Amino acid sequence: MSYNWNNKNFDKSYGFNLEKINSSNSRFHAIYFLDNLTGSLLLSNKYTSDAKFSSHEDLISGFLNALNLFMSEIKPESENDEIQEVNFRESRILYERRGRLLVIGISKKTNINAERVILRQIMEDFYHKFEYVIRNFNGNIDPSILQYKKRLENMNLNDLYKIDNYSL
Repeated sequence: MSYNWNNKNFDKSYGFNLEKINSSNSRFHAIYFLDNLTGSLLLSNKYTSDAKFSSHEDLISGFLNALNLFMSEIKPESENDEIQEVNFRESRILYERRGRLLVIGISKKTNINAERVILRQIMEDFYHKFEYVIRNFNGNIDPSILQYKKRLENMNLNDLYKIDNYSL
């Protein structure tokens, strides 16, 4: 009896390529943590060597925040709705918010449910660690927030999504 299973049509039948993601390859290009009230970048981390995300954290986060503000301006005042995602052919921008904290992830468009769960868990972890600092943000980035970058760099984001916890 052999345990080797090689079905090349598997990715086509379910609409996404499972080979894209393995334990060492993140689903995200980058993640940005912003103060939703001021638009200030609190922290960012890139997960790709793509030159587009190399050294323009302030520019990219400013644009992403401006897009969020633009969307909130064009919706009717009676709606209590926020931007959730922006889709492109090969990537998507996901938004998660809790209080003043806005977390934006630029993903490789692998699995929307997995990406949302991962981004939400990162947001909750960050928020719980820095809730006081976020609520009382005065424009100065607390050094403890900057130390969180090491946690992001060492975290395997794919481990945050456990498929057996969610029904497909």
